[in-house]
Amino acid sequence: MATGRPPGSSATRARFFSDQRIRDGLFASVIAVVAALTIKVVSVSPLDSFHYSDLGDITGIDFGDWPDLFYTGGRGDGAVFAALAVDPFGDGPSQLILSAVYRYGRIGMSLLAFALSFGQETLVLPVLFAIGLSAVATVGFLSGFWRQRFGLRSWALVLNPALYVGFGGNTAEPLGILLLALALVGSGYWAAVALGLTRPTFGTALFGRGRSLSLLVVTATTVRLAAVWIFNGSILENPGGNLTLPAIAYFNRPSVLGFLVLASGASTLVFGAVRRDSAWMVSGLLVVALGEAVTANPANAVRAAGMLPVLWAVQQPSSSPPAEKS
Repeated sequence: MATGRPPGSSATRARFFSDQRIRDGLFASVIAVVAALTIKVVSVSPLDSFHYSDLGDITGIDFGDWPDLFYTGGRGDGAVFAALAVDPFGDGPSQLILSAVYRYGRIGMSLLAFALSFGQETLVLPVLFAIGLSAVATVGFLSGFWRQRFGLRSWALVLNPALYVGFGGNTAEPLGILLLALALVGSGYWAAVALGLTRPTFGTALFGRGRSLSLLVVTATTVRLAAVWIFNGSILENPGGNLTLPAIAYFNRPSVLGFLVLASGASTLVFGAVRRDSAWMVSGLLVVALGEAVTANPANAVRAAGMLPVLWAVQQPSSSPPAEKS
């Protein structure tokens, strides 16, 4: 009896779900999405929508009337990503952003949101939410899918705190973590270019991969030059306090979470030095040397250290990184 289904469709689905890698990936993806949404709900504050409302009053942006879930991050960098998603070319409200040249260095997610919202400012917040959740789900899937290839350490991808802190605050870390994982595993130079647009400091994990790192640096430099032209600022613009002598800022701004980040950076640095792996050494040193402007809010330190669990998950420290794929 005809069912109207294409011939072989049931067999194709059966083969698809019979692959243990697919099942592991789907399981990890569901866990990651549930965890991310739970954290998002818990992080919702009545103040968030007021901050977006204030930003709208100042800039003239109409973010629309959405559930409170979409307004998280209004008290932090999330509002900056939203403003840049409305005006990524500096024609209007983004001109009011403080340290705009520096902040423009992570324009990738905002550009993607601008494209997916078709330039409609009232759609920006749900689109940013969808981008973040999609990145979380994909990172979760890769964590499970790669388990047979990398062993239990692949779970470090889905256990990365920056994945959930970034999603909770509407910032670029989930997308940056996804792009870094793809760049490290060798899925093409496009991931390194996209990472240079989205979260260039995660590029320390690409040290030792000459072409990928070069593409990231060229992309990030081009974005910085574009920002200088758009905002008529200095190419050296930096809010200050992002880096300092190793470990100093963690003790000046002590917190349990901060010390955990410090320990993760120090252990990565030491392990990389023992194995003579430049990516591990440079990434660990960057985290250890974070300044008080970052460590004052431990959540920002977690976000800044988001490349470390990706390294732990998919790159065994070695003096000879695996060959790159184009």
